[in-house]
Amino acid sequence: MGAKRRLYAAGEAMERATSFEAWLEAATEHDALSGAEAWRADDASPHYDAAGLRESLATLRAARESGEGLRLATLLTEDLYRHLNDLSTPDLYERALTGTKHLVERYLEEAEASLRWLAAWPELGRPQKLQRFELAYKVFGRSALLLSGGATWGFHHLGVVKALLDRGLLPHIISGSSTGAMVAAGICARSDDELRGLFADPRQMRLDGLVPVGASKSVKSGAWLDPEKLYEVLLHNCGGWTFAEAFARSGRALNISVSPTRHRQKPRLLTHLTAPDVLIARAALASSALPGLFPPVVLHKRGHDGGVADYVPSERWVDGSLWGDLPKQRLSRLHNVNHFIVSQTNPLVLPLLQHGRKRGVRATVAGLVGATVRNQGGFAADLARRARPPGPVGQVAEQAYAFVNQEFHGDIDIHPRLTWSSYKKVVSNPTYDDLSQFILEGERAVWPQVAKIRNQTRIGAAFRECVAQLATDAAPAR
Repeated sequence: MGAKRRLYAAGEAMERATSFEAWLEAATEHDALSGAEAWRADDASPHYDAAGLRESLATLRAARESGEGLRLATLLTEDLYRHLNDLSTPDLYERALTGTKHLVERYLEEAEASLRWLAAWPELGRPQKLQRFELAYKVFGRSALLLSGGATWGFHHLGVVKALLDRGLLPHIISGSSTGAMVAAGICARSDDELRGLFADPRQMRLDGLVPVGASKSVKSGAWLDPEKLYEVLLHNCGGWTFAEAFARSGRALNISVSPTRHRQKPRLLTHLTAPDVLIARAALASSALPGLFPPVVLHKRGHDGGVADYVPSERWVDGSLWGDLPKQRLSRLHNVNHFIVSQTNPLVLPLLQHGRKRGVRATVAGLVGATVRNQGGFAADLARRARPPGPVGQVAEQAYAFVNQEFHGDIDIHPRLTWSSYKKVVSNPTYDDLSQFILEGERAVWPQVAKIRNQTRIGAAFRECVAQLATDAAPAR
């Protein structure tokens, strides 16, 4: 078989892969045949300082191997600040499928090894090390996974979470809006072992949450679907936990966006920090209440007596995607997040983003068309908002303006493959066969990004693990 045919066969094998291992084997062959592996082995690139990185790597290794802890701490602070921004540039991840320059990966491996060595260094007491690591971690920042809205397409998020969990890359801060809120709530209410059990048997989940209420009731309520039926399914899939209880169970910080129905009310990001006693299933219901499909929702909380009561009874909330599909600014303030992994499944957004970071004439033209559509849509929504007619029309104009003017990108963007035929299923209950396909397509969207995600999150993950270990070791015995 000729080289071109082998290259094509490797591409086909990646498309058909049903496991990361099968995908990686095909991708490795593709990189070897395409010349991408030779590119990885060559340190030279205009996108980073190869000579400086080699020098930093050698210096860090020498300080670690000679046991110079204080010098190593100083070097790490200087070198990470100097190099990490360059090493995160998208251009370093566009050439090869299986990773970036080997020099970059060797440097990150050494930086991580040096951090872990410092955490175990016996010549500095645990309280001092903990204080230094906590400060350094705060300065460094954290990563979060953001799950967009997307109606039925949002079930792709399950595959994204599975792929990240399988590779040990799932961030402990997870945000969700609309369907993304449903998925995030279910994920953050489960331990890692419980999640693996769920993915081993997805039929544990109920998928029958979308039930029409009938024409007469729909006219009275202004909503087409039954919120109580969806809430029943959410309680089954997510449990009756509060935000604080979910955090205690899983160690994952759940964040759910909800949008206001009142003109002067602000959108909220519900978390164990801002709304510890609110029920996560009710928050997911509110975040999924797209006007026209579901009525606005009153949140519920668990009281001191263990009973359930309304939370801020005078306020009602709707779909979180309208005002905060990707609430990056609020996540930054609440959790010190400065790195965002976005799983985007919103059917109104995906067509405008599919070509956003690709190269070539077709991608450029598609990007220009998408930008034009978005700009014109934003202009029209702004005109309607400024006119501000009374009643529901004015409210819709305000929500449209808020939605169009959001930012839908992250530092790393994960998009499922867009097929126009799937639009007919965008607001319908999936079958279990559909669910399996959604999960597989979500995994496939992650696999080409695994190396990039690992490299861009490994130092933050090492900081977090070191801080957790030092805090455990420093805690007094009971």
